[in-house]
Amino acid sequence: MKLLTIRTPRARSGHFGALLSNGSVLDLTTVSAGAALPRSMMDCIRGGAPAQDATRNAIQDAETQIRGGQQVAGVYRQDQVTFLPPITPGKIMAIGRNYAAHVAEAGNAAAPTRPGGFIKLVNCLTGHNQTVFRPPWDEKLDYENELAVVMGVDCLDISAERCYDYVFGYTIMNDVSARTIQLAEAKEGNITVGKNFPTSAPLGPWIVTKDEIPDPHNLQLTTRVNGEVRQDANTVDQIHKIPAQLNSYSRAGFQAGDIVSTGTPSGVALGYKGPGSWYMKHGDVVECEIGGIGVLRNPIKDRRE
Repeated sequence: MKLLTIRTPRARSGHFGALLSNGSVLDLTTVSAGAALPRSMMDCIRGGAPAQDATRNAIQDAETQIRGGQQVAGVYRQDQVTFLPPITPGKIMAIGRNYAAHVAEAGNAAAPTRPGGFIKLVNCLTGHNQTVFRPPWDEKLDYENELAVVMGVDCLDISAERCYDYVFGYTIMNDVSARTIQLAEAKEGNITVGKNFPTSAPLGPWIVTKDEIPDPHNLQLTTRVNGEVRQDANTVDQIHKIPAQLNSYSRAGFQAGDIVSTGTPSGVALGYKGPGSWYMKHGDVVECEIGGIGVLRNPIKDRRE
C-alpha cells in the first residue's frame, strides 16, 4: 500500500488516504467500512494487522469499483489535493556519513565505525510539492535525498536480526541543510540549527508499506535540481545497513511512527568542485526520487523577513 495524508478541497485538516493504481488519490475518511478502518496514518500503524487489513480491503474495493466503471466518492486527481507530511512522528533520528563517496566528498578522513548522526525536529516537516524556504542567514542551502524508515510498533533495544519485524514502511526525506551554520556547529561538536529550521525536512509523498519493498537495500536513489541529476546511487552502498541503524538507535526507544532517515549518498552541493555552485537558490525545484517509492518534489524560495 501507498498511504498518505492529504488536504482535500472540502477539508481544512489532513485526511488519511491512499494512492490508487491509476495514480489518483482515495480519501479513506469518506469510506464507510466499519470501526476497523483507521482514520489517520497513526491509527493505521498503531492498529496493527486489523487496521491495515481494513485499509487494504477499502483500497481494493475502490479499485474494483473504478475498474467496473463506477464513480467512487472521495477520489481525486493528485493536482486536486494538498500533500501533507504523511505522518508526524514523535521523533526523527538521522544517520550521517553513511555512504563512502559522500564521506569523501565532505572532506572526512574516514567513515564512522558505528551508526550515528543527529535528531531532526518534527516542526521542520513539510510535504510533497510544498515550498522549502531558504533562510536569510545562510546562502548555502543543500539537499540530501534519504530513504526513511517508518517504525511500526513501540520498541526498545531491538536486535539487528529481527529489526524488520518492527518496521511499518518506507518513505523519502530530503534532509535539507544550511551548510554554513552546520559546519560551524560541527566544529563545536554539535549539529542543531544547521539541520533544524522551518521546512528543512520535506517528507513523502507517501509511505510504502514494507510488504511492497522486500529489499530496502536495492533501491535506486536519484536527486534532480531543475531536471539536472545531482545524486545517483543505490541504497546497497550504505556503510551501516538498516539492521545496524535500528539496533543502535533503538537504545533510545522507538514509538510507532518514529522515523530513521538512513543517510545520503554523494552528489550534494557541499562536495561539488565544478564551476558555479550547486547550492539551492530561489526558484529552483528539487526532486528526490527513490525506486519503489516515488518522487518527493519541492520548490525553493527565499524566506523574506
